[in-house]
Amino acid sequence: MGKRNNILAAAEQLLAERGFYGLSMKVLADKAGIAAGTIYRYFDNKEMLMAELHQHITQEAAQTAFQGWSEQHSEKQKYDILWRNVFDAVRANPQRLAVMDMLYCMPHINQRNTDLLQDDAFLPFIEFFKKGIDEKRFHDWPIAALTALSFDSSINLAKKVLQERLEITEQLLTQVCDASWMIIQATPQHNLTTIND
Repeated sequence: MGKRNNILAAAEQLLAERGFYGLSMKVLADKAGIAAGTIYRYFDNKEMLMAELHQHITQEAAQTAFQGWSEQHSEKQKYDILWRNVFDAVRANPQRLAVMDMLYCMPHINQRNTDLLQDDAFLPFIEFFKKGIDEKRFHDWPIAALTALSFDSSINLAKKVLQERLEITEQLLTQVCDASWMIIQATPQHNLTTIND
């Protein structure tokens, strides 16, 4: 890992642990194992560091979300891959959600730039929903609303598992994923795994 990425990784961890105002450049330098002055070779100030951290997280999140994605897959297969990847990502790195929420709330960062749906890295995700709407398979609703109904279920399910409030099974994962797919359909679909199967 290069120094720049090392700084970003350390910043993400400290932000999750201490929040924005508890993250000083000295503490960050100590965490990254570098001299404090080295940080300024890569980032002009703390605000620029936070903006770069957001971009870094977004790029990594997109790579994770689209792992295994292929245009050769059916629309349902694409959805399942994205949904499962999001679920696994939250379980593997729960602190990242907290960091992303903090970055979104920082007044010096343009909130439009902290919206994953506005980032080019997630363009295939947007096109996936637009195609579904255009083909009248998905409800003709704002993509943010469709996302809230579909992929937010993956995030929230992972949170419940992490909080040990839910014991997850492969069957339950499939059922919740299928249910979240069905709810965004303009026309109800059948033949998916049911709760009583």
